[in-house]
Amino acid sequence: MLNRVGYSSDISHGVLVEMAEHRKNLEKKTKPILETLRRYQDLPPDKALAALAIEDKKRQCAAPEKYLEDVLQSALASSE
Repeated sequence: MLNRVGYSSDISHGVLVEMAEHRKNLEKKTKPILETLRRYQDLPPDKALAALAIEDKKRQCAAPEKYLEDVLQSALASSE
């Protein structure tokens, strides 16, 4: 009866459990690699474009730092 519905030993319970365990092991091994890959996917393909992106990020960081510095200086000036 099982043969009529397409059963084969390739899809037995034991084989499926083994495959699931193997899949879990592969996911554990590849997870750190995929996380590293995601970090590099945002990078521009050209060195010049990468330098521009770095400068842009520096400018984006400089604005809040300048604001914080101004706030701290005004707080110090008002406390004196």
